[in-house]
Amino acid sequence: MNIEDKAAWAKRLREDEAFQMFMAEVREDAIQAFTDSAAEDTAKREEAHATLRALGKLDGALQTAINAKAVRDKKGHDRANE
Repeated sequence: MNIEDKAAWAKRLREDEAFQMFMAEVREDAIQAFTDSAAEDTAKREEAHATLRALGKLDGALQTAINAKAVRDKKGHDRANE
């Protein structure tokens, strides 16, 4: 997939209300599981932590795709002005 298509897909996902709602629900569920876990329930906290990290990685991957196009476009614009 080329950089323009990837950035466009990423931008659409980040702006999609349903996607954002599901991401927020999963994030809130993980936070709730973490805060409600008993002191001895490390497995539950580790799972919640892994979920939060995965959501962060997903959001980061989307932003990286958007940024990659912006950087490439900026470099192309700068070269055109030289």
